[in-house]
Amino acid sequence: MESPYSAPESDVEAGMSLVSKRSIWWKIYFVFITILSFLGMASYLTAENSGLVDYLMFLIAIISTAGLFGFVFSKKVLFPKFWIPLLLTSFVFGLFYEALSSVDMRQGMTDDMFYISMAIGYILSLPAYYGIYQYGNANKHPWVNG
Repeated sequence: MESPYSAPESDVEAGMSLVSKRSIWWKIYFVFITILSFLGMASYLTAENSGLVDYLMFLIAIISTAGLFGFVFSKKVLFPKFWIPLLLTSFVFGLFYEALSSVDMRQGMTDDMFYISMAIGYILSLPAYYGIYQYGNANKHPWVNG
């Protein structure tokens, strides 16, 4: 029999939902890709023949960055069902962005250099697409009820 004079014990953490923490590498990636993408977009937006398509791409980039921020730092940004359609829109729009924009994206590069730089850009973007996809899965968030 336990002593009636002993202090009660409680497992305080048992009832708390655990918010998953991302590794430091996700945070480093977030800062790196945000700086890189906004520097690239700034060069297109300041070009004299930038138009509506370029500003639309910038808007999509800002919203996507907010979703990646929510994924990396486990913060609620809008609602999960918003992110999968945005991801698809961002990906498809990114594929056709060069054809739709009137800004010269080659900037003096040869065809080989341009296609290599485009491939590197898409490869560097893959973790961001993955993060936004994971962020769009409603069952992965502790703030989603049922």
